[in-house]
This record gives sequence, C-alpha cells and structure tokens, in this order.
Amino acid sequence: MEKIIAKDLAKQDPGSALVYLYELEYADNEFAYFHDGLDASLGEVTMLDYSNNSQTNTYKALPIEMEGLERSSATKFPAPTITFANVLSTLSVQVSNADFEDFSGNKVIRRTTLRKYLKSEGDTNNPPVEYPRDVYYIDALKQRNKTALTFQLQAPFDLQGIRLPNRTIVPNRCGWIYQGASEHTENPEYKRARSGCSWNIESKYSPAYTSVLASKNLEYTVYANKDDEYLVPSSTTFTTYSSGGITKNNFYKTTSTQRRFNIDGTVSSVTINDYWQAHKTVSSPGAPSDSNNNWRRVRIYSAYSHGTSYFKYENDRYNDYTTFTDNTASAGHETYQKTLLWKVKNTNVNTPPAHGNSWERGDICSKSLTGCGMRFGFNPNNADSAASVPETDFSTTVVIPFGGFPGSKSFS
Repeated sequence: MEKIIAKDLAKQDPGSALVYLYELEYADNEFAYFHDGLDASLGEVTMLDYSNNSQTNTYKALPIEMEGLERSSATKFPAPTITFANVLSTLSVQVSNADFEDFSGNKVIRRTTLRKYLKSEGDTNNPPVEYPRDVYYIDALKQRNKTALTFQLQAPFDLQGIRLPNRTIVPNRCGWIYQGASEHTENPEYKRARSGCSWNIESKYSPAYTSVLASKNLEYTVYANKDDEYLVPSSTTFTTYSSGGITKNNFYKTTSTQRRFNIDGTVSSVTINDYWQAHKTVSSPGAPSDSNNNWRRVRIYSAYSHGTSYFKYENDRYNDYTTFTDNTASAGHETYQKTLLWKVKNTNVNTPPAHGNSWERGDICSKSLTGCGMRFGFNPNNADSAASVPETDFSTTVVIPFGGFPGSKSFS
C-alpha cells in the first residue's frame, strides 16, 4: 500500500497530517502501543497490525520524541534516541510494570502514516497504508528521571537476501548487546539471537591466551565500568602517594574533595580517596591525574552490607560500587545464585541493589575496543592467585571470541 501514500506525497496538499505510531517491545514479542498526539487530541487511535492484518492495535497518547534519525555517508546506520514521558502511569501500565533497565535488545518500531489512513478515522484499506517502518533495537537505558525515560537505540543488521558469512562493520563501536550471548543471562535463547557478546553475566573469566595462564586454569572476576576503568576489591592494598617514584602495577591513593548527596537530603563537601594504579615504573611520575599517562585510575567495590549508607556524588563517577548476590536468578531452565556489580544512582541505606531508582549495573561496557580488550585481554596481577586484581596493561593479542570489531587489528 506504499503506492497509495506515494501518490499522496506527489500532491501539493495530501489532505491529511502525518501521524507517528510507536511500538515498544517490553517482553518476548509483547508490545505496548503509543502515538505522540493528534493535534490537540489525546485520545486513543487504532491501526491494523503490520504483520497480522486481521489484528487491530490500539495506540495510547503519550508525549514521545525520537531524535538522531538522520543518515549521512559517514553514518550509514543512525543511532537515534527515543524519549518517553514518564509523568503519568501510562507508560508503566502499558508495559505491565516491566523493568526498563531490562529492555536492552528489545525492538522499538516507528510507523508513519497519514491521519486519514488510521482505522479509527474510518479507513478500510487492508493491508494498512503507511510509509516504510523504522525498526531499531534498544541498546541501553540512557537516562531516567521523574519526567522522562530516554533509550539509546541501534539499527538492526539487514540480512534479507544476504548470504552468510557477511557482516556490516561499524567503525569504533561494538554493535552487539553487552553480555547478550552469556550462558547465564536472562532469556538466553531470546537474547542470543540478537547478540554475539559472550562475556559472562557475572564477569567471570579464565584467561588462556598464553600457556602460563592456560596452565593455571584459574577463574577471575573482571569488572570494568563504562568509563573503561577497572574495579578492584576494597581490600586491595593502596599506598598513600604524595611524591617519589612508583612501581608499575602497584596501587596508590590520594585524596580530593567532592560534593556528596547525604542521607538527609543535604549536599556537603567531603574528603575522599582517589585510587590509582602505576602504569609505568618511573622515579618522577608527576601528580596522579586522568591526563597523566604514568597513572591509571581504578575504582573500588565491596560486598553489599545491610545498614551501610551508599552515596551519590555530584560527579557521579565517584558513586559507590558494591557487589550483591541474589537468591532467585534464573537462566533458561536453571535456577542459581548470581553475583553482580552495582553502582549507586541515588544515596540510600537499606535498599538492596536491584534495577530501579537507587541502583544501576556497575559493570557496563563502553562498547569500545578498549572496553572489550580490558575484559577478554585481562592480565592478572598475580597469575598464581584468583584474586581479581589486574595488571594495568591488558593483552592486545587476544582474539575476541565473538568477532567483535572485525575491522581492527592488533598493534604491538
């Protein structure tokens, strides 16, 4: 039915306004339906389903903004964002109160038509008359506050008529869903079809890219955050640094003043530690900083403790990290405990880590080659100990097992 709408476009006045319909997948093949308003009307509208023309979908009114759809020669596949209003309960009710943090890998579809071709406007065409659909997958929940939710989207690979093996190479960015092919992720069969990233859901790794590491056969827990910073246990020994030489791979600490959100709602300046790892052995390294190549910043984490206060800072890179073990994790038909790394979103006490307003996952990939290398190229500081402490340099020769960044090659 695209020919009908193409004829409308050829007219100076198509006789009807453009309408955008949005379909948000919140569970396996379960969709919520919205439109962004018809002029001043905030009522429901209906439209025949794209795949099943005997089904009629009802679209609820909700303020929605989709940005970044432009294409250019440099960005063949756009990476747009979509923002849903979060003021009323419309969104949460339509998605059956599903956790928005778990939407990675789900579809977002935008359908475009003219108002006169809505079924609720009396249109009887079958199949429905509309422009080509925009179909994307959710990459991550980018922002969440009291008024809106914003998702980062990515374009699916169009495999129609293409004979495998064949893959579109997107420069400087991994197109896979992080941990989407892990054996222990939620809905593994559903996610695995959309991802090649096999990084373990608990960030456990047994490096075997050298004969020495292979012979040790030890399993490490390797945490890295979205800023490509390693996270090490709070029990790690840090030497207070003020001046003098440093030894590569050793750990040091300095202090700084940061603005912290307190339990009572106030904000105050507090003195806290900055944690560093020596990137080189030098006698005069200079002051530790993110711009000094003699140093690499690390973060620390500890196991969650009920009754302990966990703090958010104005610079959220300082927010507290903790590990937490749940009791009812499920993967396929297997039930087991799993331990995940969490980062504070809002200062709290006695709120166990989980997706929501207080916590977010702490082990999040930057989708860069560095982030991938830090994980699959992890070098233990002590190969004879399973203590999950890294060397500052990761391996640049390890082969990424799922074919990430196929346009890259190693440099020594």
